[in-house]
Amino acid sequence: MNKHLVTFAVIAVGLLLGRAAPAAAQTPVYNPYTHSYTTPPPAPNPYVSGSATVHNPYTGTTTTQAAAYNPYTGSSAHATTATNPYTGAAAATSTSHNAYTGTNTASGAYHNPYTGTTSAGEAAHNPYTGTSAAKETTYNPYTQTATKSGEVSNPYTGKSASYSQSYHR
Repeated sequence: MNKHLVTFAVIAVGLLLGRAAPAAAQTPVYNPYTHSYTTPPPAPNPYVSGSATVHNPYTGTTTTQAAAYNPYTGSSAHATTATNPYTGAAAATSTSHNAYTGTNTASGAYHNPYTGTTSAGEAAHNPYTGTSAAKETTYNPYTQTATKSGEVSNPYTGKSASYSQSYHR
């Protein structure tokens, strides 16, 4: 009985310490033309988003873009940021689409270090209701001036509204 228990323990330890076999999707495939083995890429996951970063060594600008898409809901999103360490300028944008409501949105922000101005804006459109809306905010710390504006319109009802407010802090 002890002999079987010891044999079982040795086999169990050997299996635990041994190398695990690769998964079926990761099994190397032999290519007879190149006489080499390659591992195929894993199957794509529809919920995983992708991103890319690009750096321009001449201007110093670094741009990052990211996108996501969900094939089951039809929703998508995209974002981009850019910075320039030499000028200090920075910009960011994003867009999204909601397949259920049909709403498309976009937003952006920009900072100019020379003038000190920071601007941010948003816009949205819903094709089912016809409503479009936009708003923007700008602030300049050197002049202590802030401006806010917005507009909403609906072509089906013919109604629209807008506002603009500028004030000195």
